Amino acid sequence: MILGQRIREERERRNWTQNDLAELLNVSRQSISKWKIGSAYPDIERLIQISDLFEVSLDSLIRGDEKFQKKIKVESSKVGMTFWDFMSYRWWVIFVVAWCLAWLLPVIIHALK
Repeated sequence: MILGQRIREERERRNWTQNDLAELLNVSRQSISKWKIGSAYPDIERLIQISDLFEVSLDSLIRGDEKFQKKIKVESSKVGMTFWDFMSYRWWVIFVVAWCLAWLLPVIIHALK
């Protein structure tokens, strides 16, 4: 079941029109219509409001809508940074380190003689 169908079922269960739901959510009736046919999706704030209004979990609202689930981007939190992550952002550090070594090594070799 897609999200729009789920919203329509819950709305009809309460005998609300699209206008009634639109007023409760502070959106246009056209937005409700677009959700119903699946050409647009509510933002996360609206999803939370819908969840509260219908007294259902967010999970139960979106679980059956695979198209919508693919649109939701969840970033995993990384605890640390790998060497390659570091190098992809800080590749220029190699040049700084190489320059320092090129300058410092002759000084150290000369001092040890």
